[in-house]
Amino acid sequence: MATDGGYNSVDLTWSPCSRQQLLTFFSEGRAECVKDFPALGGSLQDWKPGLYYGVDDQCRIAFGSTARACSFSNPDLPACRVLSCHVKPEDVGSCKRLLVPLLDGTECAPNQWCLKGRCVSTDDFGSSVVVNGSWSSWSEFSSCSRTCGGGVMLRTRECNNPRPAFGGIDCEGPDIEVELCHQQPCEGTQLEFMAEQCSQTDLRPLYLLPNTASFYKWIPAIGFVKGDEQCRYMCQSDAEDFIVSRGSHFVDGTRCESDSSTPYGATAACLRGRCQLFGCDGVLHSGKAWDVCGVCGGNGSTCILTSDSYSGGRAKEYTTFLTLPVNASQVYIVNSGPVFTHLAVMVGGEYIVSGTGAMSLNITHPSPLDEDYIQYRLHLTPDHLPETEEVVLPGPLKQEITIQVRKIDISGSSRIPTNRAPIPF
Repeated sequence: MATDGGYNSVDLTWSPCSRQQLLTFFSEGRAECVKDFPALGGSLQDWKPGLYYGVDDQCRIAFGSTARACSFSNPDLPACRVLSCHVKPEDVGSCKRLLVPLLDGTECAPNQWCLKGRCVSTDDFGSSVVVNGSWSSWSEFSSCSRTCGGGVMLRTRECNNPRPAFGGIDCEGPDIEVELCHQQPCEGTQLEFMAEQCSQTDLRPLYLLPNTASFYKWIPAIGFVKGDEQCRYMCQSDAEDFIVSRGSHFVDGTRCESDSSTPYGATAACLRGRCQLFGCDGVLHSGKAWDVCGVCGGNGSTCILTSDSYSGGRAKEYTTFLTLPVNASQVYIVNSGPVFTHLAVMVGGEYIVSGTGAMSLNITHPSPLDEDYIQYRLHLTPDHLPETEEVVLPGPLKQEITIQVRKIDISGSSRIPTNRAPIPF
């Protein structure tokens, strides 16, 4: 041990308190571990502590758990001679400095590391040893981000045991493991969970012009953005129909619409401001999907395919022609003659598609964010006449759903020559 800072021009001596603590440490017989000679002849990671404790770690040791490395540099202060840190998380405009050098082995520039207060390359170390990166232990899993509806819990590890240096390779594998948790349904829908987060910013002003505060009612920007952008707290002004980010990101576990196709049974959810895919097993990027029967990782042997057609119904009233049972999956219904008929769908005794006597507009119920959605689509001809109606229910259904059809009452009359056959309706 040195009695001063060693690499700095400012002498840092032991205080009386530190001297007493050190004497106590030795006198109590707890200092046997410091009596061995440094392994200078061994590998570099044995004697370069900066490979294990980066600048952020050194800041936390010096200034507390919320400190981190300063995000800007001072050309008058060489990088390795002074420890510069942001002490308060919200204050990134100032740095507090401690007149001690950074630990040897601390990375100070691309392919350069600190050595005795200087930022040097591998040639200055006088050694050809390469240090490959190695993972730290996994952290404990975090608490679940939501109390219902499928939040996330995660754990992380760092490539700092030691950090790769002197041309060594980085660690292989993921630095984060994430699982869905608390997947029991909430009273509200996934869309309502996103809507709550948008509405929480209603009283937060938006400055479209300098020094002019504007207030809006904010709702989810469904249909305007997808993927990572959707997770960045993008909300739509209810009155003005423009979208803007209302924060850094939605709560982890908030559902999103993936930019890519979502495998059957997979869940698209926000994680740290990005839209990520979870397998049907609830694990991030596991790739596991439901089979056609809605069984995670199944082989499709637990269900059978049934198909039929229907051509009945009565004019001016809705006729039930299909009742879908709980756990039905991969339901596809098409009406190829929607000029004089149209479909209706009932859930829990309430119409969610049509039911008023008129053909419905395109709808996804409750929303594209919800796993148990019902999709209704009306396709038009080039002349904007109804061509086909489609109802898609991926399932597995959590409650019975009723499918109905309504016919239009058509009548007419005409006069034709007596030598011509009647025109059929």
